[in-house]
Amino acid sequence: MSSRYAGYATLATSMPAPHVLHVELAREDKRNAISTELWMEIGKLFTEVASDDDVRCILLSGRGPLFSAGIEIQPGGSTFTGGAGAARPRLDPARLGVQSRVGAHSWAAAWSSLERCGKVVMACVHGGCWGAALELVAAADIRWCTKDAYFVAKEIDFAVVADLGGLQRLPKLLGNQSLVRELVFSGRRLPAAEAATAGLVSRVCLDKEALLREGLGMATEIASKSPVATFGTKTVLNYSRDHSVEEGLEYGITWNMAAMQNGDLARAGLALASKQPPSFPSVAGREAPQGEVSKL
Repeated sequence: MSSRYAGYATLATSMPAPHVLHVELAREDKRNAISTELWMEIGKLFTEVASDDDVRCILLSGRGPLFSAGIEIQPGGSTFTGGAGAARPRLDPARLGVQSRVGAHSWAAAWSSLERCGKVVMACVHGGCWGAALELVAAADIRWCTKDAYFVAKEIDFAVVADLGGLQRLPKLLGNQSLVRELVFSGRRLPAAEAATAGLVSRVCLDKEALLREGLGMATEIASKSPVATFGTKTVLNYSRDHSVEEGLEYGITWNMAAMQNGDLARAGLALASKQPPSFPSVAGREAPQGEVSKL
């Protein structure tokens, strides 16, 4: 695996298949609770991935007995650790509010980096997925989970308003305002079977082993596609989600004015005609190194 991702303290990375990066939340001793360090590393990693030609699909999972327990709560109720939790000078409420707003934007930007990285992100959830972790996976392209998984929008029980994208993305993912409001107002658990019925996840697997095995199979399939096509498709999907059908069509047609002139179109046609698997060069026009392949 490229040493590019070797220096993270709260995330573990591997390349289990060509062009597939596996990212694991690696604070299992803390139930993968989201600390300031973990938040910063997620934003940094997915920003780095955006310019990494070797990566075409990302598997996101958690080590230990559950995906994540959500924001790490400190004694006294603080949700910040490390530098962000350092003592601050006495400030008036307006200045404290501005500082809080700046911090919240930084957290939200880290979660949105999953959408903005240009690579297909597949979240594989086992066990519990609480609060901010639910908001994190809501920014993924694909969500699968285990039979015993459950999802909780827990912010209401801490007397706060979720502000990392959950209130914006969940209504669009589920398409059911009543269910979304039921979940965020009550803080109840959404079990795997109901999550699948509601559209939050698209597959429920027997256990974590099956989830990662089947997830890797899907990620490998996606990574074998043209990186130009997957990047463009993700970009147009994200744009169309937030605009009207007509605006989305205009954007997609304009995008294809240039994108349709790529050499992968001919490569795909030749592969289909010869019944051979296609091989697509990187976005930079070279066959990207496949890196060290390790088992999940």
